[in-house]
Amino acid sequence: MNVEVQWKKLVKPSVPTPNNRQKLKLSSVDEIQMPNYTGIIFSYRDNAENHGVDIPQRLGQMEESLFKTPQLFYPMARRYVEDDGCFIECNDPGVEFIHAKVDGQMDKLLHGDPDMDLLDHLSTFPTNVVGNSLVAIQVKTFECGRLVIGLRFTRKIGDISTMAMFIHSWAAACRGTIDMAICPSFELSSLFHMKEAAVPNWPPPRTIGTKEFVMTRLSFSSNAILKLKAPATDDAKDLMANDSKTSRVDVVSALISRALVDIDRNKHGDQRNFMICMTVNLREKSI
Repeated sequence: MNVEVQWKKLVKPSVPTPNNRQKLKLSSVDEIQMPNYTGIIFSYRDNAENHGVDIPQRLGQMEESLFKTPQLFYPMARRYVEDDGCFIECNDPGVEFIHAKVDGQMDKLLHGDPDMDLLDHLSTFPTNVVGNSLVAIQVKTFECGRLVIGLRFTRKIGDISTMAMFIHSWAAACRGTIDMAICPSFELSSLFHMKEAAVPNWPPPRTIGTKEFVMTRLSFSSNAILKLKAPATDDAKDLMANDSKTSRVDVVSALISRALVDIDRNKHGDQRNFMICMTVNLREKSI
């Protein structure tokens, strides 16, 4: 399948950012996040409710509703700046909105083993968040009339929960019920003040498509997860006084990490230091 970009634009918020919000300081939690993107892909089939609605009309409706959404999520239409500390510069450049056509059928994508290269093309993103759009939305239309919406979101301004709130608010704007959308708070820096220590010098991720960067998909059955959790749970009970449960993420991450360490040791002949980053939910501990 070939993906051909039709147009690219920046959708600015309908209401300019007030002067007292022109610069959003990052919290210490946001400060240490890697300057890269996370994303999600939605696929939609043509149904009876949308029958007769052409693609340009759908795109126009999505763009118009996106025009209203950033005023609730005002940092998302802005840019990340590393100079003079780390902050979000709120001068309203806009959210990146792209439309592209795919010369193929969505069934080839949804059934069978997914094509990882194609999935990446359905939601491409910049390699470095500095100076680029903090939120990038790409709408891909297939020959069969179906849609794929790919959304990329920088970790510097939120997590998957923030992304979900943004998507729900955008959908509410499409339905004409934007007044019912939940307005989040971006004042985390008042709880977690930025420290004077230097910001970690994270290297920008390698661009996808080079020989050094590989995207793959690993599938673990429920039985395989149980076999991995059994010894890990026993070890956790021996090390911890409380009845701590080992999660699926714990055991799979440990297995992959051990495999990478073994590969590196076999290649270089000795044990080198590694840093492994894990996402932790702080909401239950901070609210």
